[in-house]
Amino acid sequence: MAFTEEDLREQEKTLEALKDELSRLNARFDGMLKDIGASPEDLRKSMQAKRSPEEEKALQEAMAAAEREGKSRAAQAKGAEKHSAKPASRGRPGAVRI
Repeated sequence: MAFTEEDLREQEKTLEALKDELSRLNARFDGMLKDIGASPEDLRKSMQAKRSPEEEKALQEAMAAAEREGKSRAAQAKGAEKHSAKPASRGRPGAVRI
């Protein structure tokens, strides 16, 4: 099935609805933080304080692995762009080119 303009419009409508919902939830979250007298930085610090050393190590390893994978994918994409020229064609074995 081909991707049509109608599909694109539907995706744009869905994206707008999701943006509105995210904005509403962010405002609600900010209100909740204000009600308890906390800031986003306080929340971040308390979450970091609750992590065990093993969890912190696992998080750092996962972040490093994700960064390596991203760099690898970026390098692959660059390599694909460089070699986008049409490769030399080979005939079938035993065929004679005229």
